[in-house]
Amino acid sequence: MPKIHIPVIGYKQGGRQMMTTAMSAVDLVSMVAKPEAWDPVKTTTHGNRPRDNNHMAGIVNYLETEEKFVLGAAVLYLTSKEAEFKPIPVPGVTTEIDAAQVGTLAIDIGAKFDIGDGQHRIGAYEKIVQGRDEDDPLIERLRTSGQPLIIVIEDDPKHRAQDFADLQRNVKAPTASMGQSMDRRQPINRELADLFDDVPLLQDRVEYFKDNPGKLSAKAFSFKTVRYVSGLLLVGNGYRSPATMDKAVNAHFEGDKSDPEKARAALKDFWTSLGELVRFADVVDGNVTVPELREATYLTSASVLYAIAFAVHGTIADGKTSVSEAVHALDQVNFDRTTKTADIKPEDTIFAGNLIDPETGKLVAGRTAWESAGALLFAEIAASIHGSDAIPAQSSAEETASA
Repeated sequence: MPKIHIPVIGYKQGGRQMMTTAMSAVDLVSMVAKPEAWDPVKTTTHGNRPRDNNHMAGIVNYLETEEKFVLGAAVLYLTSKEAEFKPIPVPGVTTEIDAAQVGTLAIDIGAKFDIGDGQHRIGAYEKIVQGRDEDDPLIERLRTSGQPLIIVIEDDPKHRAQDFADLQRNVKAPTASMGQSMDRRQPINRELADLFDDVPLLQDRVEYFKDNPGKLSAKAFSFKTVRYVSGLLLVGNGYRSPATMDKAVNAHFEGDKSDPEKARAALKDFWTSLGELVRFADVVDGNVTVPELREATYLTSASVLYAIAFAVHGTIADGKTSVSEAVHALDQVNFDRTTKTADIKPEDTIFAGNLIDPETGKLVAGRTAWESAGALLFAEIAASIHGSDAIPAQSSAEETASA
């Protein structure tokens, strides 16, 4: 049977022949079989999970907008009847005992790769190739770019499925804080990184490796928390998906309607003023450690910070109150942890019944909890600035929560 030959580097893992190489996306999509749905009862194909169209669309957008793109290797399979690896010794470079062997992969013409891992990457390529003309600049960029591949000779569909499970188990994804802080393409991430050196409260107190600093950590907040709090300050709570909120936040720094200087000033004023609140000021001045603050107050809780940012956003919306004025008004609020573990009432803490479970004293997670807390903080700020009778706490809470 006629063959096509692909240059590869061969090696073995677990006794199986594997190869690594690269192909252009244009060539690759024509050689890949359409993934079938995973069904553990079937024995003829290993199958795959259903394609996530939103995830695939995100990769398409990435390839369309980023010239210096990078995508990891896809894992593809062929049977021993369809393909054969032939090493080619390179004198002075390779020997028979080397783990890596330069060679060629001979594949039957008409054979199709079975996708083990990477169906969304390949699906994104397929959408681009099928939806654009041959002379499209993106098609040309993909034609001259290589998609890295790991090709495995494996006849048993069940072993192919096991490989997929093993690959997912043995890969550790970065935390959201680490991934976001490394992603310099999003303006908000760049802006925050530049802000940290200018704000005393944030200097050396932001955790990048974990999304939730430990009880004894010297870090006060994770990058993920600082990022979301900053987003709430700028755009409020009207966005339900991370992608739409990111778009709204980033629009403050890039785009025709952006006002980056105003947005930067708002963020700097917020985090600087927060550091001037009595409890945080003790940490900044070195009189209290972050673990001591965490043990004594609720101020390092992400949900409390969300509530504060939400309340300040609602306060400054009138255009008459500054960020600094709104934040400093919170100094009248008692953020100390209650010592009670049951029958907790509003007089024990403003967060009773919203962020604090009255029966257990534990923090309650969830958007509804911090929005309700934020509405009460909004009322406290308004009372401090405009007088105790300016905005009744109950009506203000209802209006703010529905804003």
